Parts: sequence; C-alpha cells; structure tokens
Amino acid sequence: MLFVTGNIAHAGLFSDNFNDGTTDGWWLGYSQHTPWIDGNWRVQNGELVQDEPGDNFIGLVEGILISSQTIQIDIKLNEPSGYGGVTIWFQGSDNWVNILVYPAVGETWVQERINGTDQLFRYSSGSIQNNNFFTLKADVDSDDGEIDVFLDGVKIFTHHVVSTNRVGQSGLHNGNAGGHFDNFLISDSIPKPLNNVNQCKQGGWQKFQFKNQGQCIKSLIR
Repeated sequence: MLFVTGNIAHAGLFSDNFNDGTTDGWWLGYSQHTPWIDGNWRVQNGELVQDEPGDNFIGLVEGILISSQTIQIDIKLNEPSGYGGVTIWFQGSDNWVNILVYPAVGETWVQERINGTDQLFRYSSGSIQNNNFFTLKADVDSDDGEIDVFLDGVKIFTHHVVSTNRVGQSGLHNGNAGGHFDNFLISDSIPKPLNNVNQCKQGGWQKFQFKNQGQCIKSLIR
C-alpha cells in the first residue's frame, strides 16, 4: 500500500513534458485492482507510457497534497480498449477520485472510491478515439465539490462529487490496453466565474487573476 505523505500545496505548480527522459518527481505504481501486478511505466520518445494489461495503474506526483486544483494531461489511449485520465485526492488505496476517458464505450467516467467503496458516474466523451492524442483538463473546486471536465478545450460536463475526502495526491492513471501521456500540468489555481460587479470590490478581483480592479469590472460589461 502507498502511504500518502507531503505538504499541502499553496500557489504551487508541477509540470512534466517528459522530454528529459526521466520520471523524477513521480511515484509510478501498480494496479489498484490487482496490486500484485506492477505497471510497465517508462519514458519513450518524450512520452510517459504504461501498457501492462490490467486495471487502474496509478502514477502520482510525489510530495504534494492538494485540494482545489486545475489538472491537465495530453493522452493517447491504445486500441482496442485503453482508458485513462487523471487522479485526484488520492489518500491511499481506499480513497481517491479518477476522471477517465474510455473511447471504446464513448464515455468519460468519474470513479469515486470512498472508504473502499466505489461509485461510478458516466458521461459522454463525444468523438474521442483510440490512438489519437487529446487533452483532458479538470477544474476541481474542493469547497463546493464541483469538477468541470474539458476535452480538447470544450467543457463536456460538471460533476458534483459525493466524497468528502477532498485533499490528497494528484496524478494520472490508465488501464486495459494502456496508453501514452504527455504535457502533464497541475496548479492549485482554478478559474472562477464572475457573477457581478461586487466581486470586483475590496480586493476580490485578486481571486480571479486580474491585474487590477478596473480590468475586472471591464470584463463584466463586455
């Protein structure tokens, strides 16, 4: 079993394009479904590859615990049945959330493991195909439990999590035929919608990544 350690991330950022040929900063693990099967992780042609047959091979960023976050990865899933995506709030084998794309069934899944019990939520994936790179992004708000999921820059759904375990390690995962990962990015800064001018007052604009209050208000009246 992996024991979660690390520090709560504040305004932190971790990224990896794997061009250095190493997996420094990663714990690359075994199948969470069959823990006696290790993943076949390696860097190949500037991409992180895992293609050991099995379910839910997880790789985690080491040394960082994070709650609200934006997490993004470019993925190419192998034929005929590869699936994969990102993992958030990993607290050990019994508590985690996976957001995964499964082209063979045309769906994107959110898997919540809560104290050892799984809940599965299924959404459409549109036209995502095996053997082609696509970008998966999730804006994760731990306060209200909302996860906005994007494929190739297009928002496809908002998921409201059941789990109250909303901090942990983040990373990626895949299964079945496996796949390739590139351009991993994680930040604890997530975009927030602007609803009214009052949000731009008294320093509130600072939460929305504007340089000044005037820029914030201008965005509301466009």
